[in-house]
Amino acid sequence: MSNIEEKESGVIFSKKQKWSFGMGSFAQWFLNSAFNTWVLSFYFAAIGLRIELIMLAFVLWTIWNAINDPLIGYLSDRTRTRIGRRKPFIILGSIPILIIEVIVWLPPTGNQIITFIYLLIILICFDTFYTMVTLFDSLFPELYTSVEERAEVNTIKQILATIGLIMAFLIPGIFIGDLEDPSGYPINGIVTTIIVGIALIVSIRWGVIEKEEFKLDHKHEFSFFKGMRYTLSNKGFVLYTIMFFLYEYILLLYASVIPLWNQNVLMESTFMASLLLGSIFIIGIISVLLWKYLDVKLGSRTSFAISMIAFTIAILPILFIDDFITALITLSAAGIGFGGMLYFIYLIIADVIDEDELKTGVRREGTFFGITNFFMRLAMVFSVLSVSLVFVSTGWETYEPDPNFDTLLGLRLLMVLFPIIAIILSLVCLYFYPFTRNKVQEIKSQLTELHQKKLDIIRKK
Repeated sequence: MSNIEEKESGVIFSKKQKWSFGMGSFAQWFLNSAFNTWVLSFYFAAIGLRIELIMLAFVLWTIWNAINDPLIGYLSDRTRTRIGRRKPFIILGSIPILIIEVIVWLPPTGNQIITFIYLLIILICFDTFYTMVTLFDSLFPELYTSVEERAEVNTIKQILATIGLIMAFLIPGIFIGDLEDPSGYPINGIVTTIIVGIALIVSIRWGVIEKEEFKLDHKHEFSFFKGMRYTLSNKGFVLYTIMFFLYEYILLLYASVIPLWNQNVLMESTFMASLLLGSIFIIGIISVLLWKYLDVKLGSRTSFAISMIAFTIAILPILFIDDFITALITLSAAGIGFGGMLYFIYLIIADVIDEDELKTGVRREGTFFGITNFFMRLAMVFSVLSVSLVFVSTGWETYEPDPNFDTLLGLRLLMVLFPIIAIILSLVCLYFYPFTRNKVQEIKSQLTELHQKKLDIIRKK
């Protein structure tokens, strides 16, 4: 069976195409998580860069993101080539991003300022090319338009993305013997690059397809700034962006703090930290099937709320845990709720984009995902800022084993209090989120007619 077939009812994608497309999510999450999870520990604990300089590098990085992410998204919306709007950017970003995943672990040392500058340059280059690669995400709502097909492909995406997350946490544990030993990080980077490179080849070759009816959507009247203003005036998108930012904040905070919490509170090895992180996502994979079922039965908005509440209840015992087995059980339980958060946060934005197409007549996924990518990076900054503020306030500005009681308490609060505040804010946004189950069905019906009209116009040319 070929990757794609056409019938009277529309385009039918093969299982091969869907799973190949999902490999893009595997590559993105493996690469991004391997980078984000260990870069703080590496530069803080292994290289000895002061936490204030790390924080400054991330802040400056965010300023670049404010320009880079939306601009690349907008340019992809306005691009027209023989192979599509998004595919050229994905191909262009793939090779440099793989090189950066290796050299990030080879900084010059011996001078704090030079190391800081190197980190800043790496962060800026990483984000530029990673933003191109993440245009995989902008193809998801464009390719799959029905509720059932989106649920199926989103399940595939999240299963593969979660496997990528697990591997990003477990593989480093094999090569990084101690957070303070820099020798294992470059080996981990090489292994990560090989695995991600294979996944990108599979996804680009068999998964990245662009539909015929959107070939003329690059012809729209939105300039970059006009498009940004219009997009940010969309109530549904603003609420979604806040929820996405808070979700990413929780994910990145956990990725940064668990290795330090494990080593200093639980007193376990780096590999055990990988197991703790992996447990959240292993259970998350299994729970995706549950959340897919609830999505169809209850709708995305209600099910998303249930997942956040489940996660909140599960993490409360972390305030008191001081042994590995209890920590493993607790984080595994939290994985159920986290699996739902992962499933829904990348699904519900499709409804925002669908409604925007009805209003504007064109699909502008690049602009939407460009903005959300910026907030993903902003979440990384806020997670580092949270860690920095807690460490500075407890006298842990430079890494030293055996931290004091206040620092240990701060690590527990970073694991519990900060995420709960983020979830409360997310639930408030979700309450006002306008895309009810009935409204989504109405949008789908109108889009079917619009897409057929677009296809008729193109085939008459």
